[in-house]
Amino acid sequence: MRAALGLLVLTLVPAAAAAQNSFPMVTHVTPVAVQRGVVSEVTVDCRTSTLHGAYKVLVGGTGVTAEVVPAKDTKPADPKALPPVVPVVKLKITVAADAAPGVREFRIASTVGLSSLGQLVVVDDPVVAELPGNNLPAKAQPIPVPAVVCGRVEAAENVDYYKFAAKAGQVLTFEVYCARIQDKIHDLQKHADPLVTVFDADGKELAANDDGYFADPVLEFKVPKDGEYRVAVRDAKYDGDPRWAYALAVTDKPYARHLFPLAANPGQETTVEPVGSARLLRPAWTVTAPKTPGPHLVTLPYPGGQTNPVPLVVTPLPLVTEAEPNDTPKEATRITLPGGVNGRIGGKRDLDHFVFKAAKGKAVRLEVFARRFGTVLRSQLDSQLDVMTPDGKVVASNDDLNGKDAGLIFTPPADGDYVVRVRDLNNKGGDGFVYYLEADFARPDFTLKCDPSKAMIGPGSRTAWYVQVVRANGFAGPVKVEVAGLPAGVTVNPLTVPANMTQGCLVVSAAPDAKVDAAVVGVVGTADAADEAGKPVTLVRPAVAVEEIYFPGGGRGRFDAGMQAAAVTGPSDVMQVKVKQTRVALKPGEEVKIDVEVVRRPDYDKGLTLDVLLQHLGGVHGNPLPPGVTMVGGKSKTLLGTGSVGHIVLKAAPDAAECADVPICVQAYVPINFVVKIGYASEPIFVTVKK
Repeated sequence: MRAALGLLVLTLVPAAAAAQNSFPMVTHVTPVAVQRGVVSEVTVDCRTSTLHGAYKVLVGGTGVTAEVVPAKDTKPADPKALPPVVPVVKLKITVAADAAPGVREFRIASTVGLSSLGQLVVVDDPVVAELPGNNLPAKAQPIPVPAVVCGRVEAAENVDYYKFAAKAGQVLTFEVYCARIQDKIHDLQKHADPLVTVFDADGKELAANDDGYFADPVLEFKVPKDGEYRVAVRDAKYDGDPRWAYALAVTDKPYARHLFPLAANPGQETTVEPVGSARLLRPAWTVTAPKTPGPHLVTLPYPGGQTNPVPLVVTPLPLVTEAEPNDTPKEATRITLPGGVNGRIGGKRDLDHFVFKAAKGKAVRLEVFARRFGTVLRSQLDSQLDVMTPDGKVVASNDDLNGKDAGLIFTPPADGDYVVRVRDLNNKGGDGFVYYLEADFARPDFTLKCDPSKAMIGPGSRTAWYVQVVRANGFAGPVKVEVAGLPAGVTVNPLTVPANMTQGCLVVSAAPDAKVDAAVVGVVGTADAADEAGKPVTLVRPAVAVEEIYFPGGGRGRFDAGMQAAAVTGPSDVMQVKVKQTRVALKPGEEVKIDVEVVRRPDYDKGLTLDVLLQHLGGVHGNPLPPGVTMVGGKSKTLLGTGSVGHIVLKAAPDAAECADVPICVQAYVPINFVVKIGYASEPIFVTVKK
């Protein structure tokens, strides 16, 4: 049933998109990998929508630029005719020789809309394209070593075979980029679970791997004798899809799956021990940590090259390395707060204990950094944290705070020593079970997200972003939100999320004379707080972009992304959403009616709905209304159909808290298909509740 629904959606989109302004929906790129220091050409596929009018490419990070290769199609001679559906475009990708390897996000800007996220893989080795007819062992495609082979698991039961020559004693590493470059695809619906297998010339299976980097395989293979070998790529369930693109990296170069220690101080030169074939070259390597805190990908240089990118956590806290034996509370390694610990669950049922001195009532934050889906952290550890008294009594525990990483806030009931224990949840262990344990005071803080991750509006039009604040560790203050890097002629309203609210509304507005353009922007929150000693501090936190993805059956999913972007397009379907009141004052228990008029583009006559929330199929994803203020659905006219006039009724509850000038807006939603809708906003409406 779900598969049939997905097929129906895909079938309907091109026709709907031709009549309405939708965003291009990137499904896959071929080849999906580009080599450093090389200018390449790739094809971006948007077969469920159109890339007509594509003119600019936004690429995350530095060192990679892209431009649209001019298409052969021309505009229709008849100005009243619909623009042509352009399902694919070619991009010219220029990658600097020193560009950071790894996965990059990109968006394509067109005169109609700003695309959903696509992803490219920046690699060191030559890129080889899959050739037709390699689905049988006897027809395996020859490839050099090292190389990055780009193909697709395009149909059920599809298996792609490649053959290569190897020498006895060589250590080869096979890594597939596939599942990880599908997580942010807007309308893929079902995802690949790739598997890689190595065979000898007689067809005997020698090695295989399914899940090495989450769902993506990573396989290390020592060649037993000189000869020809084959490597096969397929879905673990023998499923397939034309949009399932992959890059298979095959290398005989030193490869690092993990590093120990996992954490280092900013800008410091650190000696690390790699897990993987890099250790065969030498057991200890030197790496200079990046200067900015947080998880990073780094490469280990060696004469003639550098390894693949491997995770390293950068922290300003003083670091210690676990010292064995520390398998019991009595053997616990002494640590000092604040500080960090580099450790490894080295074998089955290994337990790591650390003892620290704490003060009564002074909260401590304990957090493991090891394995987090959607990030670069890919340790094999599924961590469990336990806080104990020195005699082994457990007083606090946690399994999953961030993905597979454990974390907790512990408030000591009395002065004295406490022990924190790190273990694998399933009592597994090994060289790849590395972790960084952060032990710090629970300092006031907050995080910020911005939903959706893009804005696209014609001159004179508006849309809304919903900013979500999560406060932590006692922080209870207001957060000021600002946006930097907007295209010329695009502005947002001032926004401070009050202390008693967790969400706010940014209305993104394009001036009537704004020119077509697109840019990557930064949404940043700033707040005043106090540290654990009461000293004033200013917190500055960038917002995480929330990329909208759709699940089978039409559910709205959200995935953290790195790129927030805004674009000015051609005229929008909804050119303006007019409201008579831009300031609303309510008393507790009072209602107010906001009259709304929608100004359509002359040729747009499809259905519209109104809302002040971001919601889908009954789920609310954004609500900027002040506490105690709601939209009264039964008294609001929100289903406009082909009309253009409606109204919204807001009501303040009898116990609604007082507030002043909280910005909201009314959005007119244009349905593109069963699951996609585009919102166009009114100017900000400032809501005040006063007794």
